[in-house]
Amino acid sequence: MTREERKAGTFGAAGGNLRPVSAGRLDVGISDEIRSRIVSLNYPPGLMIFENAVAAEFGVSRTPVHQAFMRLSHEGLLDVLPQRGARVSFLSRSTIIHAQYVRECLEAAAFFDAARIWDAADAAHLQRERRAQDLIEAQREAVARGDYLRFTELDVAFHTEILGVLGNDLLLACVSQMRNQLNRLRLLELREAHHEKRMIADHEALLAAVSAGRADEARRRLITHLKTLEDFREEIFGRHPDLFRP
Repeated sequence: MTREERKAGTFGAAGGNLRPVSAGRLDVGISDEIRSRIVSLNYPPGLMIFENAVAAEFGVSRTPVHQAFMRLSHEGLLDVLPQRGARVSFLSRSTIIHAQYVRECLEAAAFFDAARIWDAADAAHLQRERRAQDLIEAQREAVARGDYLRFTELDVAFHTEILGVLGNDLLLACVSQMRNQLNRLRLLELREAHHEKRMIADHEALLAAVSAGRADEARRRLITHLKTLEDFREEIFGRHPDLFRP
């Protein structure tokens, strides 16, 4: 590790562990771990991290680390600086506003269509409904533990479960890209506004509307659900000016 790496504060400082990954996909496990540290703000905006330090922490070569950095750069979470390492990206106020708009447009239409095609007699749809119910219950458990990062991950999983009925991988990729711009803001909102019980109630109502085929209601409830974060957005911007850029 170079003197610059020790001085800046690096990935290795938090001492994380790789999440289970399939053989040959170490880059996925590394990117998942770094993403969690960034979203939880354990790695705050502006922190420099370095391939050598990450490789040493996980006992791997620099190749999967470089691949992980590229993935997180594509997600807007890291700024890769040639010959200098990578910097945790600052949150952009304008990008957040635009991402919220795009996500709402995509998911409102998608939840409408999911409800329209949902077949309560279809075994696959019933299994999907049970998985969504399990995710809601897991969110309750995360709230009881005060685990807001896990709550956020389960929120993503719930929405993905419903959207998955459409079988549209491009839609899922686009929505995921928008969420990547919003997850840190969402975590701040949960920690400070404590809207988690309202979010769980929203998820229950959304699942009920979709599984009953009430498409207009599903779209309306989805928009209201996403507005929760939008309504608290400016307050978060004001409370944490050091985390945001224009």
